[in-house]
Amino acid sequence: MRCVYKPVRGERPLHDFPDGTLAGREVAASLVSRAAGWGVVPTTVLRDGPLGPGSVQRWVHPPRDAPVDEEAAAAGVVDAGGRAPSEGEDPGADPPEEDVLDDEHLLGEPGAGLVDVVPQGGVPPGWRGVLDAWGPYGEPVTLAHADDPRLLSVAVFDVVANNADRKAGHLLLGRPDAADPASAARGGPAPVHGIDHGLVLHAEGKLRTVLWGWAGEPLPDAELEALERLRTALRGGLEEALRPLLTAREVRALRTRVDRLLRGAVMPQPPEHRSAVPWPVF
Repeated sequence: MRCVYKPVRGERPLHDFPDGTLAGREVAASLVSRAAGWGVVPTTVLRDGPLGPGSVQRWVHPPRDAPVDEEAAAAGVVDAGGRAPSEGEDPGADPPEEDVLDDEHLLGEPGAGLVDVVPQGGVPPGWRGVLDAWGPYGEPVTLAHADDPRLLSVAVFDVVANNADRKAGHLLLGRPDAADPASAARGGPAPVHGIDHGLVLHAEGKLRTVLWGWAGEPLPDAELEALERLRTALRGGLEEALRPLLTAREVRALRTRVDRLLRGAVMPQPPEHRSAVPWPVF
């Protein structure tokens, strides 16, 4: 299958995350997502690749009903992935492995079409405003996201994972992850996947996200059930699986965040003492 490979040796040193830990955090985020049944993070593992050890994550293909060039598709020039199928090839199949990986048609839409910047006072129905700001030309704008249960699952995951960098561009509309039973079994609209989880699961509070629209609101039953699954998994084998990837303090902090969310059953408010939104937001 197509994958994204991030070698440890290519990680840029950061002042607030220990060097050489980002790949492990990517894998830990995938384990947490799967244990809760969210299906947010594509399957991610550690592998020793051509540039040394690193994280390897399943490539996010766009949903099969993603918009394509209708004229080209009608003429048989491109398939649902935006590429030209070979003679006799199933147009609905995934592109073959030898295809180039940087074809823009293979990626979901950054922000999944569910996060946007709109004129102030113009948050559309079915969306939630996050914060007011100034646009590049000094115009008043509002960062907003859709009031969508798929995004809410991402937001709850981010709280649990203490995600320090949930940009809109880290959200992709994709297909269910066949390697993740929870994701593969989920019906309905195409899933929203989160990527780039190197800056997660720190022991200190670092949550920065564009998904603050549910702040202070009660958690629905579906998310409380996911948190219960995660707590049960932590008491089982999940903590042992996380120990090679995180410090003991970071694992304890994860357990504390899960317990706190279940106890309060509400989404947290943005902190007042530091930035609550990553920059840039996309």
